[in-house]
Amino acid sequence: MRNDMFKVIVERPRRGGSYARERAPHANDEGAPMQESLRWRHQHRKWLNENLRPLERYLHGQVGKPWDKVYSEICAGIDRRSTVQQHIHQHLADFVAMRLSIIDGRLHWLKGWGRPTPLADRWAPKLYVDPATGLLRRNREREQLRRQERVTWSMLEQTPDRIDLGPLHQLHRLQGIWYEVELALIPPAGRGRGVTDVVRSCTVVAYGHRGAGRHVVQGDRALYGSDEVYARHKRQLGTRELRVHRLHNTQ
Repeated sequence: MRNDMFKVIVERPRRGGSYARERAPHANDEGAPMQESLRWRHQHRKWLNENLRPLERYLHGQVGKPWDKVYSEICAGIDRRSTVQQHIHQHLADFVAMRLSIIDGRLHWLKGWGRPTPLADRWAPKLYVDPATGLLRRNREREQLRRQERVTWSMLEQTPDRIDLGPLHQLHRLQGIWYEVELALIPPAGRGRGVTDVVRSCTVVAYGHRGAGRHVVQGDRALYGSDEVYARHKRQLGTRELRVHRLHNTQ
């Protein structure tokens, strides 16, 4: 660990004005208080401009090493007797889960408040200290959870979006492409082949309809807002129409 790590983290240029601003005097000196605190006029003039990325990179570079040795190196380079440098030690808990317990066979992270949180939680630190070996480990459970969340959000983004323009007129985003969809009422129940839904690519019949031995489905309320309609025609929107509706294709 570099000897000037604390300077890299906290001894950077601080924010705040470089000149003294003139303060407007009281409008009425007779009504002014006899004593006034300087704190409210000079709040937050200077504060630490922290850059914790070097510390985070250093910790990730120590994965697989004993935590006691890593912590000793940190203490050797960052003096806890200094108020400014002691603040850096408080940020270690943001990057490393040091207090762990095993509940129902799974590792849980003990924060300073609240109940123990599973180490797979999305807000858990990226690193943790293995209670069995004392080694600094990467939080694989959290990484796996984040990957699953990204896949889930990606799937949600690929689901059709809908904009209602009228009772039988809608815009749908299908696989990243916007289409103008014309709806029609599903014919009443009876016999026959049914009607073809061009968006769902299937044959649609009304409830109680008896088809001619083929696989048929009914209306989709979640897709169209009603289970009594189907998509009779669709057309891809052009560039000018996309600008009019303030839309854009994702493919």
